[in-house]
Amino acid sequence: MKTLTQMLEEAMIERSCRPNTRSTYHLWVKKFFQHCKKPASIWTPADVREWMLSLHSQNYSNTTRKQALCAVKFVFDHVLKSELGWLDLPPMPQVRQTLRTIPTREEIGRIFAGLKGQSKIMAALMYGAGLRVNECCHLRVQDIDFAARTVRVHSGKGDKSRLTVLPMLLIPLLQKHLAWRKSSHDLDLAAGCGLVELPGRLAHKYKNANRELRWQWLFPSAVIRGQYRWHATDEMIAKQMRAAVRAAGITKRVTPHTLRHGFVTHALEAGNDLAVVQKLVGHEDVNTTMIYAHGDRARGFSPLDFGASERPVFNPAQNLLQ
Repeated sequence: MKTLTQMLEEAMIERSCRPNTRSTYHLWVKKFFQHCKKPASIWTPADVREWMLSLHSQNYSNTTRKQALCAVKFVFDHVLKSELGWLDLPPMPQVRQTLRTIPTREEIGRIFAGLKGQSKIMAALMYGAGLRVNECCHLRVQDIDFAARTVRVHSGKGDKSRLTVLPMLLIPLLQKHLAWRKSSHDLDLAAGCGLVELPGRLAHKYKNANRELRWQWLFPSAVIRGQYRWHATDEMIAKQMRAAVRAAGITKRVTPHTLRHGFVTHALEAGNDLAVVQKLVGHEDVNTTMIYAHGDRARGFSPLDFGASERPVFNPAQNLLQ
């Protein structure tokens, strides 16, 4: 007999839920089970209501409580085949957008100075091309087009694909990185490894594709599972970024995703059209792009600064080439 975890996983796969969604729902369903301590077959809407009130009393944010409720509702709707009904919960205040932290170009340059090797190239690509962390980690060798100066993003957030810009400055660094990537892949093949996971059923359709260089992860991990080389992870680049931010003496909360925020703001400041930036970062709604564009900066000038000359603009590129 299948367990609740197995039935939940099957239901989510049938409805094409993304891996991040699946892992989040599994987490919340496990927390709900630990709270009510009853088999799923006898879960009731009253149990859900009690749990949601418990989360409220523990000061969980509105967004987190909505996420938890969505996970349990999914189980009721698609696994237990039971109506959750009206829970009579206190109304949740509207979730308001928080202020975005946008590091200055000078701060980004200092962060780059604290990174090295593959991590520096990944950070530079996230900032220079507006990539999400997961999108950067899942790039393959063939996604970089030097001639067209583009980066192909496949199955990004919302399972959407797009083209974004490849910074000219990164071309020499990436060409050097690809030469290293080819040599490391050749060594993997010589050792009887060198395989890579392929999307969908491509591995069945093209029997040798998973050994070809073009399908390999652009930013590989040191981890080999069986004969398969894994890709760099979000946690790896986040750890490197934290160390670089501390070394730079920056007190703002700067994460790898913050580099994407910086791309939007600085790309607009550089004179790019709003619609162009929207397409490059893959936002469906231009208002989403504007949220990142505003960041945490006040627009306009203080009367104290009226007539003062602006300081020279710092170019973070100088710390990429070191």
